Amino acid sequence: MRAVVMGLVVYINFLLQTTFIHHAAILNVVPITSVLIIISYAILRGDVEGAILGFFAGLLQDIFFMDYLGLYALLFAVTGYFCGKPYKDFFTDNFILPVSLTLFAMMAYECVFYFVNFSLQGRLWDYFKIIILPETIYTTLLAVPVYRLMFWINKRIEGYERGRRKLF
Repeated sequence: MRAVVMGLVVYINFLLQTTFIHHAAILNVVPITSVLIIISYAILRGDVEGAILGFFAGLLQDIFFMDYLGLYALLFAVTGYFCGKPYKDFFTDNFILPVSLTLFAMMAYECVFYFVNFSLQGRLWDYFKIIILPETIYTTLLAVPVYRLMFWINKRIEGYERGRRKLF
């Protein structure tokens, strides 16, 4: 059940990211909601499940947008893995961790993406102030609402799974 629901969440996010969210651009920068979903899910479910969701969300983007497969899948899987590490030491009602993890994960994601794709051009400062910083800020501002949505979805799935298990 969880795999089906999360697959639908990733697919709906992909559809919204490629169609509707581009209309919400500020200074030609759009938030990367895939990263928000991966971070939120990893915080709620742990590093392995976050990495698996990140891999499949990244693979979907690789198939449609990249000339070569693997960059988004690797970046999203690593993001899900490292953001899922504080899973056992974290109160799920706390919003500081999702916001701070989103901030750091977006900076790391954007820098790795820059170095893989544009490092030979030597325009890091321009890329930083035009794309990395605004995209990071925009995505971080959406961290709490997306985390609340993922928290609600996770709570409903756990309730459904708890009802289906017949323990004692």
